[in-house]
Formats: sequence, C-alpha cells, structure tokens
Amino acid sequence: MQLQGLATYLDVVIAPRRAFARLAGAPTWGWAALCGLALTLVAVLVSERAQLHLLALGEAHRLAALPPGERLSERIATAQVAPMRPALFVIGALVAPWLYWSLLSVFFFLAAAIGRGQARLGSAWVLAINSYAPYGIAGVINALLVAVADPASLTSATSVVRLPSPGWLVHDDPRLAGFLSAYHVGDLWYLAIVALALHTLMRLSWLAALLATVALSLLFGLFASLAAGGAP
Repeated sequence: MQLQGLATYLDVVIAPRRAFARLAGAPTWGWAALCGLALTLVAVLVSERAQLHLLALGEAHRLAALPPGERLSERIATAQVAPMRPALFVIGALVAPWLYWSLLSVFFFLAAAIGRGQARLGSAWVLAINSYAPYGIAGVINALLVAVADPASLTSATSVVRLPSPGWLVHDDPRLAGFLSAYHVGDLWYLAIVALALHTLMRLSWLAALLATVALSLLFGLFASLAAGGAP
C-alpha cells in the first residue's frame, strides 16, 4: 500500500487522470506529503542565497528610509537575527506546505459544495496534497534557475520567477507584473492538474472544475501582485 501511494504520486505527474481515478477509490496522502515537503525543502535550500540577497536588499531600502537616529538600533537588531535565517528557511519549508494544503483543502471543499460535486473534506485534503507534485517540481526548477542567475538581476519579488510567464512582458508596473508572473508555465501545469483532479476526485462537472480553477488562479495572481507591490 505504501509503495502504491508513492506510485500514485508519480502518476500525478506522468498520468494524472489515472492517478486521481485511483485516489478516488483508495485515497492516500502520506507519501505525497513527504515528497511535497522534500520538494519544497530542496527548492528553498537551492535558492537560499537569492533569498538572503533579496532580504538584504529590502533591509537596505528600509534602513535608508529611517531617520538617522533609528538606523543604528535597526542594524543591530538585523545583525542579531541574520544568523538564524538559514534555520528559519528550513523551518518555513517544513511548515508552510501544511498551511498551504489546509487552505487549499477548504477551497476545494467549498468549490465542490458550490459546484454540486462530491463535497468531502477528506477528498479535498487528498487532492490538495497530491496535486502539489507539479507545483513542487516547478518550484525546484525555478530555484535552480535562480541559483545560477546573476545576483545583480535579483531586485524584486518578480525577478525570482525564472520560469516563462506573461509577467516578463511588463516592466513599468510591479503589481501587474506580479499578477501575471503567477501564470508561469509551472503554475499553468499545476492548474491543469487541479482542474482534472476536481473533475475526477471531487466529481465536479468540467465547467465547474474549470471555473474553480480560474478562481484559484486569480487568488494566486492577487497574492503575487500584493507581494510584488510591497517589494522594493
């Protein structure tokens, strides 16, 4: 059974229709959670230097905006926190996916209820964790591209999105660029898997599954836009 769970997780990538049809009859998520955590951790560790670079850049902007009398105390506080950042990155990589999966489970449950599908929280949880496979793989690929990039090119939240996206076409509006960056090729792959899973596992009609997926993509775009707008 355990090996079957791992095989199902691999099938999410190479044969998603078969994977979610199997999950509908035998829902499993243990191996999927472990693989998802591993993918997230690899992506975070690979891109750690870039994240530290962006943090330093953001702090420099913030300190420059402070009155001279406050800068010294802020520099001291920053220096005290800096050694803990690598450990915080690891903790975040192991904790954040659980929060992400929990929120997605609620979204999928509500989508199934509104779309007159099979609204079961357990199925929504299984869907959230197993569908993370393409998202996690895309994250690792993007992290590798970030790791080999010139650090001088990493100047904003959108600059660390190295997978092709419509955001590349926008240069003078960070919020719009951030929104469009949420539609990079990795996210589109993930959203296609989600639509298929909603139809197969949650028993939504194709129209309802597509509408729910579009709504989810808009939420991703909104969060990306807010993050880009708040970046230096």
